[in-house]
Amino acid sequence: MPLFHFMHNKYIFIFLSLLFVNGVAWAQAEIRVTDDRGQSVTLRAPAQRIISLAPHITENLYAIGAGDQVVGVVAFSDYPPEAQALPQVGDFANLNIERILSLKPDLVVAWIDGTSPEQLARLEAFGIPVLRESPDTFAEIAQAMRRLGQLAGRNGEAEAVAADIETRITHLQQRYAQQRPLHVFYQLWHKPLMTANHSQLVDRMIRLCGGKNLFASRPEVAPTVNLEAVIAADPDLILSAVEQHDAGWRETWEPWPHMRAVKYQHLYSVDADLVHRATARAVQGAEQICSKLAQARAQLHQQQSNGEATR
Repeated sequence: MPLFHFMHNKYIFIFLSLLFVNGVAWAQAEIRVTDDRGQSVTLRAPAQRIISLAPHITENLYAIGAGDQVVGVVAFSDYPPEAQALPQVGDFANLNIERILSLKPDLVVAWIDGTSPEQLARLEAFGIPVLRESPDTFAEIAQAMRRLGQLAGRNGEAEAVAADIETRITHLQQRYAQQRPLHVFYQLWHKPLMTANHSQLVDRMIRLCGGKNLFASRPEVAPTVNLEAVIAADPDLILSAVEQHDAGWRETWEPWPHMRAVKYQHLYSVDADLVHRATARAVQGAEQICSKLAQARAQLHQQQSNGEATR
């Protein structure tokens, strides 16, 4: 075979090989994840224009380094502070569909429990991929981080955040699993007096730290309870997320000094954003609650040693 033809055929072979390899690479570049409804969401490439439809989603996108890819958020997306400067596209109940379309998103991330299914279906009808999520446990928060990392092309950053969550939660589990259980009243709101049932993230934090949420079995997600029921339950401590709205919330309990939580001044404030938002910062919320319970547990142990604080 003449050298020219050999070289010519060789380059054709290389060219075709490169086309094949590039074709495989292109196929592999397709990103496919399963959302919390069990539905598949597919992107041809990492999303560059993301709209977040919940404050915790906004926070998680920033946590994995995808903040610059977020082009729109909903009301109350206040962390990190730079998220407050982003265009708003409505709130959890009502979306501005026209505003969303004008931002030309290549991905919308929605909270299953927060956004109207009909409005999300409208977005999908315009060809916009929608990921629906609802992380309720720390394992699911870590999973949500990894899934967002895939969709945003931030796998490495997302894996680091998810692994940190898992490591710190495992540490808390090992540290508090065998501790003396404490009866906890969680004060979600003050007027009316409200608490949280077993379905909320804060309940999982309380259990993680060796506590028993007194109203966990109530069917309502956020039960309204009367003062008499809490007094009768006689919690070892009261945790409250209302400090920002009612700095004098502890005074509500002062008229009942026979309650153990009041008698021993086990009235602790926790940061609502840390214990209600399914984010990486929720680990801080868990650590905060564990610290409060440990403090109360140590004091009760001391009182018991002195012949007091027994049930």
